[in-house]
Amino acid sequence: MKYGIRQYIFVIRELTAREIKRKYARSVLGIVWSVLNPLLFMIVIGIVFSGYSLYPEKYPVYFITGRTLWILFSTATMTSLTAFEDNKSLFIKAKVKRETFILSRNYTALVNLWFSCIALLIVYICVGVKINWTIIIIIIDVFLELLFSIGISFILATSYVFYKDIKNIWNHLIFIIAHMVAVFVPIERYPKNLHQITQMNPLYIYPNIARQCVLYGTFNKKELFIAIIWAVVTFILGIIYFKIRENEIVKKI
Repeated sequence: MKYGIRQYIFVIRELTAREIKRKYARSVLGIVWSVLNPLLFMIVIGIVFSGYSLYPEKYPVYFITGRTLWILFSTATMTSLTAFEDNKSLFIKAKVKRETFILSRNYTALVNLWFSCIALLIVYICVGVKINWTIIIIIIDVFLELLFSIGISFILATSYVFYKDIKNIWNHLIFIIAHMVAVFVPIERYPKNLHQITQMNPLYIYPNIARQCVLYGTFNKKELFIAIIWAVVTFILGIIYFKIRENEIVKKI
């Protein structure tokens, strides 16, 4: 059993390493770009919007924290869409557990997030954010969002095998969703009739928990509980959906 688990982890790491090498194969800056990209983007957004009274005093922190967690979800799900198609031969021969292809794409997104955290720390230091014990909650929060992302990834990747249009639909939908979960604009600036709907959205909850921990050193227990429910239920549903259609996928691809 121990060897099986080690082999499982080894395959995920190897697939992740392959994805990272492929991503930065033509980049001169390589992995450094994972740090520079969010940092430069934050600087531009911070300069443009920090002076406006409708944004929080520490808007750069609000924005980059929310965007970093949003990128984790969007990257994980977008790259997972074609996970089965990209690994046809391995998937059919089943030399490795088929769930590995989805887990490796999500783990790759997590690795990219850790690189982005360097940019986060730079911003926090520059703005004067005090890091306290709630950093533990952020780690839990990231894990929960990753679990949620894995569940969505299984649903999308499984569906994509049968319905190719899902890729185009998700490309557009992911852009729309980003503007519906208070990534750029604080929820206080949303119409009041949208507050309750937005606050129940997991893609708002995960970044908001992190922002509350960073900006105010606190978190909402009820919000964390909802985050756990979303993560666990979505993960289970994703696995079940994949398992139900696994044999069909083998025949289709």
